Amino acid sequence: MQQHDDIGFIIKLINECIEKKANQTLKQFDLTLSQARILFYLHDHNEATTSQKDLEDFFEVTHPTIIGILNRLEGKCFIRSETNSKDKRVKNIFLTDKGINLFCSMEHFRKTIEQKMIQDLTNDQIRELHTSLKTVYKNIQEI
Repeated sequence: MQQHDDIGFIIKLINECIEKKANQTLKQFDLTLSQARILFYLHDHNEATTSQKDLEDFFEVTHPTIIGILNRLEGKCFIRSETNSKDKRVKNIFLTDKGINLFCSMEHFRKTIEQKMIQDLTNDQIRELHTSLKTVYKNIQEI
């Protein structure tokens, strides 16, 4: 099998292309893709309280990594953190009004990229791709 036929390599190329285009676009907002993903998560989960640990678990990153991302976002006033009143060891993270406004600007870009990725696929192919990628991810976690 040649490298360009390797599924893992193709996934890597797709991911790198998405990251490159996203970072180029997000530069105007003074954000990286990692930071933007946190903002999207907080927006999508705004009904629930989100802790640093929730973010670490969801994004599968270490505590120092999430702390660095959150510190940069807080420094730019896109998020705020509060110590949990019931457990002082827990920090809860919230979008600020500035973060919410930024999310609205970035949402268009996210939809554009998503549509571009699937533009030549049928609805059935999109569902199958989604299911297949989830299965691949589950399988690779079990190694």
